[in-house]
Amino acid sequence: MMRLLCALWVAVAAVGRPAVAADRGARAEDAAGPRKAEVPDQRLFWSNSVFFRVNPLGLINTSRLGWRKKLSTRDGVLWDDTYLFLGPSAVVTPAWVRGGALVEVQPLAVLRLWGEVSGTQFFGTFDQVLSFDDPGARYDDETIARLGEAGIPAPRGGWVATGGATVQAKAGRVAVRSTTSFTRFALDLPGDDAYFYDQLWDRLAPNNRWMTLTDTDVLGLFGPVRAGARLSWSDDIGAQPDNTAGGEAQARLGPLVAWQVIDRAPGEKVSQGTVFVVSQWWIRHPYRTGEVSSQAFPLIAVGYAASGDATTW
Repeated sequence: MMRLLCALWVAVAAVGRPAVAADRGARAEDAAGPRKAEVPDQRLFWSNSVFFRVNPLGLINTSRLGWRKKLSTRDGVLWDDTYLFLGPSAVVTPAWVRGGALVEVQPLAVLRLWGEVSGTQFFGTFDQVLSFDDPGARYDDETIARLGEAGIPAPRGGWVATGGATVQAKAGRVAVRSTTSFTRFALDLPGDDAYFYDQLWDRLAPNNRWMTLTDTDVLGLFGPVRAGARLSWSDDIGAQPDNTAGGEAQARLGPLVAWQVIDRAPGEKVSQGTVFVVSQWWIRHPYRTGEVSSQAFPLIAVGYAASGDATTW
């Protein structure tokens, strides 16, 4: 069993959840190579990422700061940097902000689990937030722009709960990582509206019901460069008919490249820094596979993620 688990291990060597993995953002420590230095027992750990994307448009900054406790002193790749993290997290965009508390645990190098509860506020700018009472309502770019010009978007607040797991494996120079997240919004939508267009997910999101997103990466490891492909799949979990625009599952596939420009031992003020690019063509989407936007136009995200320790003990 131990040999099997070791064969499944991937150190933090592949880029995990970069760019567009819903509200989790990009994480520099997920792009780091295997740690050879001793990991501090306790750390005031920080991370920040910023990325810009098109199709759909977005500019997003994510950050967190909190206590990170080493869970195991055992030797072996399975126990490298096992930890518990507790602390605040925030997401800031020109159209909305989100802030809350995050709990994350990595009991083994092959598995990471997390849960987060945040308050959120939409400013009513950049055509957000638009709500609907029909799961079949159109939310293509032209419709969103038209409704925005009519002045319909209004400031809205509420809560967001999210959680998920990452399973990862490595064999030689090939790394595989799959992250599944679940998200539930509770916004103060008007009247009987039970759906809203969420630009981050790029779908008609249900209010007070769960959505899911899975990002699966297959990467080659070439020193500080990681290059491969990402498959993303998202869906609404619930009562929306699958044949409606809001109920349709979405999928996209394309190359992912990351270059680790900073790689220092744990405990440094800045220990990891990574530049990343993701380009995914839409395989399944109500409007981005030819009906409104050409399928030849991919989602493209470019960004930078960094992390380090404010203090260790």
